[in-house]
Amino acid sequence: QKKINEIVERHTALLSQNYIYNMAVLVAHVPTGEVRAYVGNSAPRKGSRGNDVDIVQAVRSSGSILKPALYACMLQSGFILPGTLVPDIPSRFGSYSPSNFNRDFKGVVPARQALAQSLNIPFVRLLKDYSYARFYDDLKQLGIRSLNRDADHYGLSLILGGAETSLWDICNLYGGMSAVLNHYNDRDGQYFDGEYSRLKVWEEYSGAEGQDEEEKKISADRSVLKASAIWQTMKALEEVERPEMESGWKNFVSAMNLAWKTGTSFGFRDAWAVGVTPRYAVGVWVGNATGEGKPGLVGAQTAGPVLFDVFNYLPSSSWFERPTGVFIDAEVCRQSGHLKGRFCEETDTVRILPSGLRTESCPYHHFITLSANEKYRIYENCANTEPTFQRSWFALPPVWEWYYKQHHPEYKPLPPFKSGCGEDSFQPMQFIYPPMNARIKLPKQLDGNKGFITVELAHNNPEAIVFWHLDDIYLMQTQDFHKISLQPEPGKHSLTAVDGEGNTVSTTFFIK
Repeated sequence: QKKINEIVERHTALLSQNYIYNMAVLVAHVPTGEVRAYVGNSAPRKGSRGNDVDIVQAVRSSGSILKPALYACMLQSGFILPGTLVPDIPSRFGSYSPSNFNRDFKGVVPARQALAQSLNIPFVRLLKDYSYARFYDDLKQLGIRSLNRDADHYGLSLILGGAETSLWDICNLYGGMSAVLNHYNDRDGQYFDGEYSRLKVWEEYSGAEGQDEEEKKISADRSVLKASAIWQTMKALEEVERPEMESGWKNFVSAMNLAWKTGTSFGFRDAWAVGVTPRYAVGVWVGNATGEGKPGLVGAQTAGPVLFDVFNYLPSSSWFERPTGVFIDAEVCRQSGHLKGRFCEETDTVRILPSGLRTESCPYHHFITLSANEKYRIYENCANTEPTFQRSWFALPPVWEWYYKQHHPEYKPLPPFKSGCGEDSFQPMQFIYPPMNARIKLPKQLDGNKGFITVELAHNNPEAIVFWHLDDIYLMQTQDFHKISLQPEPGKHSLTAVDGEGNTVSTTFFIK
């Protein structure tokens, strides 16, 4: 307790120079649930307020700190594999339009990388697939007690800080996952009740390590998370990285056997960091008890350094043992991370949960016939005497591809069909915005007049010319960057784009 007080005082002295005054730290011993250090708030200093608030128990916006729970739930339920590609593109869900922290888009990313880099859009899409109502029920079983409204109130924002939680509950969640792994390996595959309500303050602690575990045994079916899903989640959290981290940090982090996660709430009001080993769960919150946000109040930059100072002081710990008898070997596509499809040529054999066999096989490899110079696709029945060859080709949908190739210069879009040799069954273009049936409210400009909407399209041919039509009226053509601004009247509208090859794509939207 004394040492953690010193760490909090040192970091608060630095952060207060940026008008960030409050900090809370909780250190719990996982095997017993005993709280070894409890700093509810930092000491008062000149200009600070709210230092009497016990932040460990206070509910605050959760930011990204719940993402590992969704990842584990989806692994266990057979929705994803660790390497499953998840879209990371501009997305809108009704009136909700999430964005990534760095405002960038990667096109698609493996699920485990989306977790390690804490990408927002992939996780909102995952939650949509999984169902926010189902995840809401899971969170309640995982020790998150502060969800006091119905699931529809939170909706998809549940995964990005739309719900409040406390540092106490977060440490119960992460410490509980650690305890499940410990018990599974130490107690011959057994599961126990109460794993996500283990934490006890010193006054309540009465030798929990010596309690009769037999009375708390439950069947594996009653455990909200199995050891196998937790172990794969911990492996992903070992690889946590942030664009804003300095290179020296990465060397420091890699030297520790630690699964960790950070979070930042909307408006830079709450910075979180939580880390677990088989022995300890540590949670850190940094911010202002008044709720005042500050630039730079980011989990990795403010709460992360405190977390690592605490773990640097704690006794070192071995890593979690991999659970035995719970994984099966499966062949997955090396490029997509999905189960091997018909046309996947490069594969890896990896350990997955049995439920992972229900996931989709690779939909991105296609078997095509090419001209000898690989410039064109050709249907076999019109190749005549022209030399051709066949090969498997990795191809993404146009919008995914548009962003993906900006980060992967090695990616090659599908070649077009040779003129007069059949129609292209792969749509070469796709609207980025607006999505089908979007309902849009035009913003007002500074002068009070109604504003514009910007529509955007992705085309897999960088040299393509696109002709735009609104409600069957020709507007203009674009090349290189297919983006135009419109000022439609209220009501229903149809937007159509036609390229120079005659390919057509349309969408319908409504102006409020």
